[in-house]
Amino acid sequence: LPLKYSIKASMSSVSNKFVAKVSNLARSLGASLESLGTSLETSRYTDRLVPSTRFITFNNRTPSAPLTFVSPSSSLIGSVTIGSGSGIWYGTVIRGDVNSVTIGEGTHVLPNGVVHVAKIQGDFETRIGSNTIVGTSSIIHASTIGSNCLLGAKVQVLDGANVSDNVIIEDGCVVGPGMVLEGGKRYAGVPAKEVGVVGEDDLKEIEKRCEELNALASIHALECGKSHATITRDAEITRDKLIRDPEYFQPDYTGEVTKEEDDVLGGGTPGRIFDNELRSPEGFEEET
Repeated sequence: LPLKYSIKASMSSVSNKFVAKVSNLARSLGASLESLGTSLETSRYTDRLVPSTRFITFNNRTPSAPLTFVSPSSSLIGSVTIGSGSGIWYGTVIRGDVNSVTIGEGTHVLPNGVVHVAKIQGDFETRIGSNTIVGTSSIIHASTIGSNCLLGAKVQVLDGANVSDNVIIEDGCVVGPGMVLEGGKRYAGVPAKEVGVVGEDDLKEIEKRCEELNALASIHALECGKSHATITRDAEITRDKLIRDPEYFQPDYTGEVTKEEDDVLGGGTPGRIFDNELRSPEGFEEET
């Protein structure tokens, strides 16, 4: 090789070695600083990605909720037993750590509800009957609620209180510790006071609401159980339906994601193939 090319090659080689040594030195220095910083920390914290947990064992007691819709952002902790057909909606926490929680069939605890028990200031478990609706952001603490009851939003039923069957409690009402609410009555206020009676029409309305919530819970359970692939497929179908001309080719959106009979080079059905990233479909290179 001519002399000038040899000099350039040598300089390039020296430059690469220099960069590699500097890079290794920088990495070593960074690791040393990280180690020094860690040793100087008085309170160490490790950031971890923790997935949503719905069932948590506490003191060897594991929640039981067969055939129940438990939303992904809700938590059942410890000794919790829930009957079939019930619904535990988003953001709800049911904590049976120092005592037990029992909920009947077809009962729904609406979003952000809190159900807890007591052991220290009183030995109270929590019981909620069947076909009862506990309103949004309500607190049920170490108390008993009967069946066929309707609790409005932000209701509080506190330690040792006993709510009989067929009771309606209005929004924001507070049932204080040890209070007893008679069946077939309507209550409101702080503290709770009787304001009326519960008639047959009211009970039919509670039954109707429970049936509607049961149907809605089935839909939410189906949606929450979908895989990432299915969710992506649903999003693609929704977008495709929005932009596709009704007079253009209409694909069959039903069924599993499989290779269609009218697939083009492994890339999908005409009309969808160009809406997605094309990753080397079968036979594509040979055809071109």
